[in-house]
Amino acid sequence: MMTRKKRRVILVVIILLILVILAATFVILYLNTDMFKSNQTLFVKYLGKNADNVKALESILNSTDYDEQLKVTPYNDNIEAKVNYTQGIGTTDQNTDNSINQLEVTAEGQTDNTNSYDYRDVKLLKNDEQVAQAEYLHSSNNYGIKFSDLFSEYIVSENTNLKELFRKIGYTDEQLQNIPDTVNLNEDIINELKFSDEEIASLGEKYFGIIEQNVSDTNFSKQSNQIVTINKQNYTANAYVLNLTKEQLNNIYVSLLQNIEQDETILGKVDILQNKINELSLGNINLNLREDIESKIDRTIKKINQSNIGSDATKIIVYESDGVTIRTRIETPDYQTNIDCLQNQFAEVLVTNGEKEIYKATLNNSSNNLSITFQNNNDESVITFERTEELNNQTRNQKYNLVYQVGDKEVEVNISRTTEIIQSIDNVQSFNSENAVMLNNLEDAQSQEIINTVKTGLDTELETIRQEIEYGDIEQMLKDIGLLRDSTVLGSSGITETEKSRFNSTFELLQGENLSTENVTNSIQTIKNNIGNIEIVSNSELRLSIVRSGGNEEVVNALTSFLNEHRNNQYNISVGYDENGLVNQLILTIVEK
Repeated sequence: MMTRKKRRVILVVIILLILVILAATFVILYLNTDMFKSNQTLFVKYLGKNADNVKALESILNSTDYDEQLKVTPYNDNIEAKVNYTQGIGTTDQNTDNSINQLEVTAEGQTDNTNSYDYRDVKLLKNDEQVAQAEYLHSSNNYGIKFSDLFSEYIVSENTNLKELFRKIGYTDEQLQNIPDTVNLNEDIINELKFSDEEIASLGEKYFGIIEQNVSDTNFSKQSNQIVTINKQNYTANAYVLNLTKEQLNNIYVSLLQNIEQDETILGKVDILQNKINELSLGNINLNLREDIESKIDRTIKKINQSNIGSDATKIIVYESDGVTIRTRIETPDYQTNIDCLQNQFAEVLVTNGEKEIYKATLNNSSNNLSITFQNNNDESVITFERTEELNNQTRNQKYNLVYQVGDKEVEVNISRTTEIIQSIDNVQSFNSENAVMLNNLEDAQSQEIINTVKTGLDTELETIRQEIEYGDIEQMLKDIGLLRDSTVLGSSGITETEKSRFNSTFELLQGENLSTENVTNSIQTIKNNIGNIEIVSNSELRLSIVRSGGNEEVVNALTSFLNEHRNNQYNISVGYDENGLVNQLILTIVEK
């Protein structure tokens, strides 16, 4: 018979086992479910799951198996792009009769990334007739472009010692500071700027911790069995609510901004972007992103601290269904925002003021169709983007449709792309002494003369294209739909900023050093309708006054005669500007021998 002492020992052991089991069960339930967790903990948890939603949406942009195959296999690639502009949509005055609808751009080519080869033949068509053509060729480490309507040769540069090349063609020492010796055109900056999973986890823990530190448990509450309607479907959800006064919210803002200002994980990405800007800049751009961000943060903090008084309240609600955050809602006295997300299938951001919708952005995604719509009720504009694709063995057909509608005016861009994976490229293009000019191998004067010849030819060609495609129609379309908003004249010049830029570029392209007389003569003929008068400043300097229209033929003839009489001279060309920043002088300086 068991003694009383043994029975007590067994009872104690059983009780301890029960306690251990209960403790283990509690730990398992706490770690794997929402049981026993505070409203504050659950709010932060499901607010943080918005990062998972963003990651799911990013997956839409990830490379497909077909895209990965293109990286290692040769392929043909044909692209067609067309713009349609319609006025008076939905009215009896609907009109599509304009020059824009007659234009089309095509690009045909072949690519073999494994062998560093890419060829493109780009054409501008009007009513199916060619207006302009350009060919691009990347072969090995050489990059060339040929304006087929103007020149029979490629202008080629080797992707090495670029600083020396730009020095040859006239860049100043100051401009050369931001020219790299090589440009890595294949490096994927997007991947460099992405945060790793470890970085995201660390940032989430840090910044959600800041929220927890600045609010107490009493600010949080829970509402169970809430019905949420997303994309016309009802979901039962738990709502975790955070109520904040204006002071509490501003304290969180300030704390978050102060930490961001010192966060090297975030600022390190800014430095990567800064380095890329420095590498790719072809001029002396004085831009320091880190300092700019820090300065803006300081100004924002100062502004917040100056207005940190008031009784306004903000409510943030996170809706969770089956362990997934499906909606985040922000309510302020001025607006209400819903951020809905169903993994990578559907997402919507809706900003309202009471019952009035202000902004609405919606994304729908299926296996072969992606559509994005942005609606702005302030200016009655709607932007719709749609992408569809079909894959048939080794061929992929993609169609992109972008529609921008404002009131009764609509611009539609249609792009179709057909990509075909092939075994090899039959007709491989290459650079040789007969079809290419290698700028890196030329002397300084030769490089400058070729570049200026190309500039002059392109300027003439661009002016022809502007007339042929009726550029004024394009400019008017952009103004009609609000994309070209700069219609303010500059002082008394009666010219817009856009027109000024276009006008100035005509003459700025002519600038150069050690130019031959033939090159200068060609330049003068290009701008003869803008030459008003001539001033002889000295034996070595001539100043041509530039007018917007109504050139002086006698001055042009006299200048041409002078240039013909002194054919052995070389010239430097620069420009001068008036008080409105408009080119008003072309300065010719004879180079001393």
